[in-house]
Amino acid sequence: MDFRFTEEQNMLKETVRRFVEAEIPRELAVEIDEQDRFPHELLQKLSDLGFMGINVSEEYGGQGGDIIDQMILFEEISKKLPVLAWAAGNIILYGNEIIGTNGSREQKEKYLPKLVRGELKFAYALTEPNAGSDAVSIRTKAVADGDYYLINGSKMFITGAGIADIVVTNTRTAESKFKGITDFLVETRSEGFSATPIRDLGYRGSNTCEVHYDNIRVPKENILGGPECLNHGWKQMMRLLNAERLVLSSCALGIGEAALDYALNYAKEREQFGKPIGSFQAITHMLVEMATELEAARHLAYYAAWKETQGMECVKETSMSKYYCSEVAKKIALQGVQILGGYGYTMEYDAQRFLRDVLVLSIGGGTTQIQKNIIGKQLGL
Repeated sequence: MDFRFTEEQNMLKETVRRFVEAEIPRELAVEIDEQDRFPHELLQKLSDLGFMGINVSEEYGGQGGDIIDQMILFEEISKKLPVLAWAAGNIILYGNEIIGTNGSREQKEKYLPKLVRGELKFAYALTEPNAGSDAVSIRTKAVADGDYYLINGSKMFITGAGIADIVVTNTRTAESKFKGITDFLVETRSEGFSATPIRDLGYRGSNTCEVHYDNIRVPKENILGGPECLNHGWKQMMRLLNAERLVLSSCALGIGEAALDYALNYAKEREQFGKPIGSFQAITHMLVEMATELEAARHLAYYAAWKETQGMECVKETSMSKYYCSEVAKKIALQGVQILGGYGYTMEYDAQRFLRDVLVLSIGGGTTQIQKNIIGKQLGL
């Protein structure tokens, strides 16, 4: 096994690093967080540089990259502005990946080139007020009406729903628990669609919304994959989970590294009792543990990604990665606040922002507890 990045991947990492250093000064990151502002301009700049086509085949104008390429992109962005990675994920994961993996030929030709060029924004609507971890219990219904379906219901915590052009919407189309779910490509300009922003603790600017569907008419051609994919929604979603877990793992790694670097630099500069606090064994040990666990998490994530690129079974490893990376990053961010002491508890220092942002990564995309359930099943428990 060789986990070294290719020459092209090293170039990608350096290109993204230079982009975030030049385009996202700390002042801008703080401003976006404080104003809870969606990063439209930065997202368009990423599109202009071709990053939004990272996982789209060259046939549709993309770069044809794999999951490791995506992780490099998301990790580097998350070091500077996690919400930008979240916004990009709506296009790369919930646009490109969903359409590229499950879309019909017509849907690929219609949507993928526009997603690559930054002309469309997608969002993904699964969670409902009474169906979070129990995703199969969704109640939003789609009922056939001639050549259309009428969709009624509501969704909760849908990132980017208020600024998206298309919301991929999971609906109930039959009584069967797993074989009665259908995904629709719902245009947000449709009559009866509404999205109300929710104020978040972290990832501010993500435009997370509560969404309502009031008798929305959607043509049957807008079933993800085409009309022949009626009731295939659950199976389609399962195809995306490894990629989602790995991308979120890389987001956690990025925040974890930023929090570690921030605390490390502070510990080198802050003096107490006549010397830097980092020279005290208690602080040294905290920073060593943070660095070691982050390195272990990175190795696990990229090992799981390597298995995915090799076409190997890796549900266990991607679930381990999602759970471990998010929990390690959370621990690092919390310890960073502790190292800064009173300053870590103020809004003037970035330690609190890292902590607020990282918390959702052990919730969204499958909670830590759900990942452990999946791993347990893979172990035969």
